Amino acid sequence: MPIADCRKWLLQPILYLLFCVNTAAYAAVSPIPLLVEQCLSYQFPINNDLANSPTQQAIQFERDLIGFFNINDRLKYYRQFPLTYADRERVLQCQLYLADELALFFKSAKFQSLRFNLAASQDPNIQALIQRLNRLAQNTEKPYQKAKLHTAQAAFKQGIASQALSINFTGEKCQINPETVNVDQMGQKQAKTFDDTLANYLINQPDELCRKHVWQAYQGRASLKNQTVLNQITELRALQATQAGFDDYVDQITSQQWLTTPSAVIQFLHNQTQPINIAPWDLGRKLAQSNSTPVTDYSSTLWLEQVAQALTTFAISFSKVNNKLYRVYHEGRLLGEIYLNQGNRAKAKAIRHSVVGQQFGQFELSLPENLNRYSQQNRAIEAIANIISQLGRGDKFYLNNTLGETQDSAKIDQLWLQTWLKAQLLPTPMPDSKEAILQRYSVQLQVFRAKVAFNTYMAPDNANRFDLNSEFTLAFGKSWDIITDSAYSFSGIVYQGPLYYQTIWQQAVATAVYLATKGCQNQQSIFNYLVVNETASDLATRLQLLLGEPITNDSLIKRTQYVFNHQDQHPRRCTFLRQ
Repeated sequence: MPIADCRKWLLQPILYLLFCVNTAAYAAVSPIPLLVEQCLSYQFPINNDLANSPTQQAIQFERDLIGFFNINDRLKYYRQFPLTYADRERVLQCQLYLADELALFFKSAKFQSLRFNLAASQDPNIQALIQRLNRLAQNTEKPYQKAKLHTAQAAFKQGIASQALSINFTGEKCQINPETVNVDQMGQKQAKTFDDTLANYLINQPDELCRKHVWQAYQGRASLKNQTVLNQITELRALQATQAGFDDYVDQITSQQWLTTPSAVIQFLHNQTQPINIAPWDLGRKLAQSNSTPVTDYSSTLWLEQVAQALTTFAISFSKVNNKLYRVYHEGRLLGEIYLNQGNRAKAKAIRHSVVGQQFGQFELSLPENLNRYSQQNRAIEAIANIISQLGRGDKFYLNNTLGETQDSAKIDQLWLQTWLKAQLLPTPMPDSKEAILQRYSVQLQVFRAKVAFNTYMAPDNANRFDLNSEFTLAFGKSWDIITDSAYSFSGIVYQGPLYYQTIWQQAVATAVYLATKGCQNQQSIFNYLVVNETASDLATRLQLLLGEPITNDSLIKRTQYVFNHQDQHPRRCTFLRQ
């Protein structure tokens, strides 16, 4: 054997071993390279036998795609962490690849055949699955449009994220500490530049006009930068709507929702508008003068025990494996695992979703070491309700467990569970407490922003457009001098768009369900109907069972209006127990 070939033969295994060791060492530091490698090599393994029954084809389809869903979920999980620039680029590349592969699949002959065959099934679970598949296929954007949209959204968010604000005060009136006015070398006073945090300034500035001036300047800080970007986004959405045969994007997007028309959303937003007479620039001082709602101090471990005890009402049980791992069961069936982390804020992160007969779920729960404030315990309840509602969904198809019938109804069960847990574990805030004031303000701010988002995506000649000046004054009791700046003050306008209303809508429905059923003895049945939903009943059927009357848009909107009325005009009959 030649010496060169001999050396090559001897070195190849060594080099290969070193490569593997280096790769493993890097993967131990960052799991992203290995995950991206799996992602970019993924191919849709759709090999459905058309001779099989729709049920068999649906089950095979689920088995084929579970790997795709798990990779996508793991990418979303890692995107929540501070990644290196290289890893961020890898994750983004992978997400774009998966989105493009899914778009190609939806256009393939295999998918069309599968969709046609599944549509013939009478199985409620399969009917729910095909509904979600059709919605995904319908909303798949062209790669070029998608790239332009995502680039514009990122640019808008970057502009909003900037906290920089420079205001030159021309006199001493609006300076909190006039004695610190700058003096130049000639002994002349100079205008002082605003360099304090917005919250501190609004709390400490006694003059309302000064507070208003600074707050408005802060809200409009990105208006010049983001005006062009927002125009690009609205033009893309308008073109999309026109090509689909709709008057505007609001008309198109609401046609796919529970509130199926713009007029229904407008009616809901009008009903939710409640005068609170607290201007945004006055909120800080109002809160500073109010008392917090006292709560019992808990360590995160003891707090979890309190939550676990409350959840036994629904036959939910926790099994502690160690200090960092809990297993969650429902009626003795393992739902999944919760991994505990210590963090500054309570937060739930999905690692893997549960699918009955396929896999158990995995979630990460971050909690502060101690929860001694109302706001901390409130956020912790929201995080655990998020986890339990997703683990508890009892469908055998991934899409049925992770997507709602519509975007504006997907989290009603989760928000109902939040409401129920808060009623069990938190004291009711007094009307003049910080928590009650902040809650009323937050709702009205969301309602107003939903109106801004609706206007932004409506056709200019649409007669249903809101008068934003009047709407702002009605809710907050004061005027906003440059109301057009409102469109550049929150990133949800480019991400949720006209669907910005969905959070307040779903919370209002969830609260209405809670008020109607909180007196029922069999709360476990409510959990099973609303959250588990093993029979894959549609939301209208479940709400009719729980509320005791046929459900229409008008009737449900009226119920959400009565949420503000503590007397609650609807009877609580628990009629679903007699079904």
